Amino acid sequence: MANYAWHAHSCKTIAISHMGVTRVTMQSYAMGSSRSMWILLCTLLAAIGLFFSSIAMNSTYAQIEVTTDKNISSPIFNRTVSEDAEPRPDILYSVLHSDTIVGEVLNNFTYPIELVRITASVYDKNGLIVATGEYNANDYQIKPGSRSGFHVFLDEKLPSSSKYTLPTSFEKSKDDKPAALLLSVDTNSKGPESYKVLGEVINQGADDANSVKVSGIFYDKDHKVVDVDYTYTKPDIISPNKKAPFELSFYTDNSKKIKSVAIHAQSDENDNQNITKSAP
Repeated sequence: MANYAWHAHSCKTIAISHMGVTRVTMQSYAMGSSRSMWILLCTLLAAIGLFFSSIAMNSTYAQIEVTTDKNISSPIFNRTVSEDAEPRPDILYSVLHSDTIVGEVLNNFTYPIELVRITASVYDKNGLIVATGEYNANDYQIKPGSRSGFHVFLDEKLPSSSKYTLPTSFEKSKDDKPAALLLSVDTNSKGPESYKVLGEVINQGADDANSVKVSGIFYDKDHKVVDVDYTYTKPDIISPNKKAPFELSFYTDNSKKIKSVAIHAQSDENDNQNITKSAP
């Protein structure tokens, strides 16, 4: 009996000891599992944070909520600012003529650019936006250091003292257009409310020149832009060693201010050197 009791007591002790080991082991496992899950969760949250941070640093976005049942008495701007500080073509000069903004843009890069687009936002005296518009520069391609005229048409007439912004966008040209077009200006005249330039474009290249476009920037005595215009030759496809006429003709209230004009001709494939003529 004594031996049996001792054996039973020993078994009970062992069982308790065994159960204790089991309990400790399970607790240790639970604690280890919980710690692993916490580390995994923190790692996941950190990865998500880095992902969205990367998106925020490489994207431009904005969001504003405006109540529609209240009149806006002061401008409301979102607080998101783009971190994309890419250089842009320079707007050398611009002026607002009633419902049109005219000016010239400079290619300040070391490579030719194309599809140069100017976007206008006009504001009233309270800083509220009252009109917008956008338009491409008048030339297909702008070579390094060269200029192109532009005009942005607005949907309403505005005071010339209105404030406006002119951000630009562009694409880098894959090819540099060869100078295969020869431009001549034959007539340069102005009337009380009009201006006219007549001339010809000769294709000196080996292939057809397609969509031949002639653009003009009209300056005052201080070489500030008074107006800009463009047209196409007739016909706008010129065969090799052939020529086609063009006419830059437009109405303007500032014809007397025009003292010189810069003329430029381009096609889809070719370019020419600018010609500057004094106004009559």
